[in-house]
Amino acid sequence: MVHLNHLESLSLSGNNLTGHLPDNLCLGGLLKNLTVNDNRITGHVPKSLRNCTSLQRLRLDRNRFIGNMSEEFGFYPNLRYIDLSYNNFYGELSSNWGAYRNLTTLKISNNGISGEIPPELGGASQLYRLDLSSNLLTGSIPRSLGNLTFLLELLLNDNKLGGSVPSEIGKLKELSSLDLAANNLTGQIPGQVGQCTKIFDLNLSSNLFTGYIPSQLGAMRDLQTLDLSSNMCKW
Repeated sequence: MVHLNHLESLSLSGNNLTGHLPDNLCLGGLLKNLTVNDNRITGHVPKSLRNCTSLQRLRLDRNRFIGNMSEEFGFYPNLRYIDLSYNNFYGELSSNWGAYRNLTTLKISNNGISGEIPPELGGASQLYRLDLSSNLLTGSIPRSLGNLTFLLELLLNDNKLGGSVPSEIGKLKELSSLDLAANNLTGQIPGQVGQCTKIFDLNLSSNLFTGYIPSQLGAMRDLQTLDLSSNMCKW
């Protein structure tokens, strides 16, 4: 692959590949799509890929990559889709993620990401899917996520998030799936969740919610699965 300077798309998913990614990926500066998910690739993200500003779609999920999130990735102004799930990335999320104006999918689940969700993430206004589940995230859910009005999926379950659920969640009118389970969220479940009338899967289980279950949830006519178990709620 040394001389593939005109390469725009490389798909190697599901091949049981091992070892590291080549250091010379994107040396031609034209690579738009890199899909290497479902392998056993190890090591860090190559430096040439960190500086690959042409990238639009990146799938590294279900491998064994390592490295600090704030150091492994550059800025990709044309990025639309990125999935880094099921790896060994750690460190904190950069505020730069909020500057991706074309990004529709951001998945970084099942890693070791820590720190707080940067409020700047609310600036990624085209997001359809945001999955940060199964990490070590702390702090509260930023109110700015209410600006992501195109969101279909918001998955923040299995972290260490605390505080109350912001009422701005009610602005996410297109949501079909909301999963905040297995955190340390407190207070009452906000009635504004009931304004997300397109949700069919709502999971708020295994938190520290108290108070009455809001009657506004009755307005969610498309709701198929509701899990409020392992809280301290009242009828």
